[in-house]
Amino acid sequence: MEELLKIDENDILTGSPRSKFFDMVFNANKNLVIDAMENWIERFAAMEYLLRNEFGNALESKMQETMYENADVIEEGKNDFFIGKVGEILSQHE
Repeated sequence: MEELLKIDENDILTGSPRSKFFDMVFNANKNLVIDAMENWIERFAAMEYLLRNEFGNALESKMQETMYENADVIEEGKNDFFIGKVGEILSQHE
């Protein structure tokens, strides 16, 4: 039993922000996840709307160029998103 507790303790500290995010999404309260995802999608749609107004038909190529030229920054942003959203949902779950 003591060995099992050590594994569980270490599991909290292992894994990528992405894996922890998906663990949380698949195991948290379904209604909290749905509400949070609807909010994220609404924000994404608003950002896409703003960007389409600025870049028009060039948006897709501009996004691909940005992702290629700033891969490290984009990866860091993804990790920040995963970490932040886990915290958001877990804080509502308490």
